[in-house]
Amino acid sequence: MEENPICLFIRDRRLELGLTQQQLADRLGITDKAVSKWERGVCYPDITLLRTLADALEVTVSELLAGQRDEAAPVPSELTDVVLDTVSYAETARRKNSGWRFWLFVALTAGCLIAALVLSIILLTVDSEHKQAMLLAIKCVAFGWALCCPLLRSARPVRDFLLMLSFAIVPFLTQFPGWYWTPWIALLSVIYLWAVYFICRRWLRQRLWLAAGWSLLLCVPLSFGILCILASRGIYGSLANITIAALSAGACFLLDFVLHRRERE
Repeated sequence: MEENPICLFIRDRRLELGLTQQQLADRLGITDKAVSKWERGVCYPDITLLRTLADALEVTVSELLAGQRDEAAPVPSELTDVVLDTVSYAETARRKNSGWRFWLFVALTAGCLIAALVLSIILLTVDSEHKQAMLLAIKCVAFGWALCCPLLRSARPVRDFLLMLSFAIVPFLTQFPGWYWTPWIALLSVIYLWAVYFICRRWLRQRLWLAAGWSLLLCVPLSFGILCILASRGIYGSLANITIAALSAGACFLLDFVLHRRERE
């Protein structure tokens, strides 16, 4: 995409302020890749970020939209008012949409606290033979709450959920007696989820079928690894899932190739 005044203005103001793309991104709560796309003209800033972006660049929203300072080419006040009203409405809508996540988090926390309290009371009444099971149940409640927190309260829910899962899943599973092989399956699954996460960030919006193809193709080594772990425990599974995943991945790659070629023509 060709460079435009807004993209050039963002880049020039950032350089004038001595900011790196990462520093500007941190001020906005986004990634440096998003800033890079703005400056290269690949896409435009989200309308809900205009006010924050203008503040970070130490300019007004009018100057940002004009792609230059007011003294060079002032933007009509009527247009500025419309833009500010639109931005204000978008910010309000975003806050309302995020409200349900807060109340769901409150409900989840209350439910987990009640469950933990009930289990703690039961723990005091059972004999020593069942105390370990009650303690494990309480840990399961705490583990579930910890995994749900990033999804409901984080600005980057998927990434933070995966981080929490990566650090917590193996220590959590090692508490189950006799299940020493499950952490290895969990570790393989977490690696797979991270791979799918980066694939989706790279291709999901631009080339959906390519992202789906790679995600399915990665199921092949994941399934094979799980089968090997199970086989070491005397549990033997079928290779049918691996075959289905490979064939489905091939179909997705073929569909992506056809659609991408048609777009280029």
